[in-house]
Amino acid sequence: MTVPDRERSPGTATQEMAQADATALGEEAVAAFLAEHPDFFVHRPDVLSDMELPANSGDAISLLERQVIALRGRNKSLREQLTTLLENAEANDRVFSRTTTFTLALMDAPDLPSLDGVLARCLIDGFDADHATCFIEGWEPPASLDHLTGVPPGEPPPLPQLFDHALPLCAAHRPEEYEALFPASALDAVGSIAIVPLRADRLNGTLAIGSWDPQRFSPDMGKVFLLYIGDVLSRALVRLGVRRP
Repeated sequence: MTVPDRERSPGTATQEMAQADATALGEEAVAAFLAEHPDFFVHRPDVLSDMELPANSGDAISLLERQVIALRGRNKSLREQLTTLLENAEANDRVFSRTTTFTLALMDAPDLPSLDGVLARCLIDGFDADHATCFIEGWEPPASLDHLTGVPPGEPPPLPQLFDHALPLCAAHRPEEYEALFPASALDAVGSIAIVPLRADRLNGTLAIGSWDPQRFSPDMGKVFLLYIGDVLSRALVRLGVRRP
């Protein structure tokens, strides 16, 4: 008969605590023994076959069955991780290939109209973007270009601090911010923009790449390729005479 808590003597409580400590000590000893002798069940299959563990369904299963279930779960997790790694590798390969195409096209551009076409062909189409514009501080373009524009000295940029970023910045932007950079976009919902600084000798500019998809340029996306694009584009612009007077 179970003794009510109020009728238990101090001796009974002490015995129960000692039994609990002994059980815990026994479990630790068994775990340590099995860790030191991983082949124990190989030599004693009779013990293994007699062991039963509760399954999620509540039915008892053997240790072997429990191990099989655990291994299946682990294999599934590993397959999912491998699939993710392969998908990331394929995505990186695509970005690398497109970046290489963009770089070679910049190197071959003989003049600003040709470079303007490279931005449309290789940057917008190649990187699944909807808009792209280079804003150059203190520069006046010699001709009307679709993706190259200057901000005359003393005039504010389309967005505050547009020329102040030292590293690429990706974020969602409200329609009015998006249209400030891309006036012809007619966007009526949140979009996303990648801001890429352009820095070189007497060149201070920003490449803005826009997408109507608010998740296209998210804050957690990698910036390595954007940094590279900014570097090679800056050098191409300086080579073609784009710089402050």
